[in-house]
Amino acid sequence: MTAGSTAGATSTAASGTAASTTSAPTTAVSATDASAAGGAIAAAPRRGFPKLKWWQWGLIALAALVLISMIANGINGGRADDDAAGDDPATVAEAVGEVPAEEPEPIDDREEIPGLVGLTVGEARAALEAVGFVIATPAGTADDWVVLTQTLSEGRKADAGAEVLVTAEAPAPVYTLAQQNAIGKAQSYLDFSGFSRTGLIDQLEYEGYSTEDATFGADNAGADWNAEAAEKAASYLEFTSFSRQGLYDQLAYEGFTDAEIQFGLAAVGY
Repeated sequence: MTAGSTAGATSTAASGTAASTTSAPTTAVSATDASAAGGAIAAAPRRGFPKLKWWQWGLIALAALVLISMIANGINGGRADDDAAGDDPATVAEAVGEVPAEEPEPIDDREEIPGLVGLTVGEARAALEAVGFVIATPAGTADDWVVLTQTLSEGRKADAGAEVLVTAEAPAPVYTLAQQNAIGKAQSYLDFSGFSRTGLIDQLEYEGYSTEDATFGADNAGADWNAEAAEKAASYLEFTSFSRQGLYDQLAYEGFTDAEIQFGLAAVGY
């Protein structure tokens, strides 16, 4: 090798090295060029993360968290669906809590007590016997009497053969107009003075009533004939003095019976 060639090579290498050093930050030297320049291959510089601002890094981190959360929810949802699909229906029902069926109430098929108030005793008896019950009444109650009360109320259920006690009163009598007037006239006479039964009948006949209506009026005027005899005896003594026998005879004349006269005399002190 000549001195000129050595100097040229050294100059070329120095130039290549300077060029490589100067352009390193921006341009990599190719292997061919380096070989041509002197045979040495320079390694390419490593590029780092790009420089970002803080708020850009924050957005990236937030996006990463959202993505991770979506993936986790998807995995958990799939597991829950698998668990639900595999549950036993009976187990699910037990977990929810089934309401037990209510027991049916017992049916009371006994007969009801019918309403009896306002019926006659005979009608009440028939109504009770038709549904298997028995009527009970106080002694002396007639079938035509009207029921006033009943011990077992209407609509109440009772066992077959149950006894229902009723109270009743005699029906109001139905009078003719003549009978009603005879009663009224007899009562007005009794309010005015003492009368015997026969004396009151005679007075009503004198008023024009028939013997039948006059007798009916006297018997239904509500008189106490003993009290009437006592009242008549007292009225005579207020008018004048009488011996016991004289007062007895006067009361007998008025139509009082012996028993009524004795009661009247005793009442005035004889």
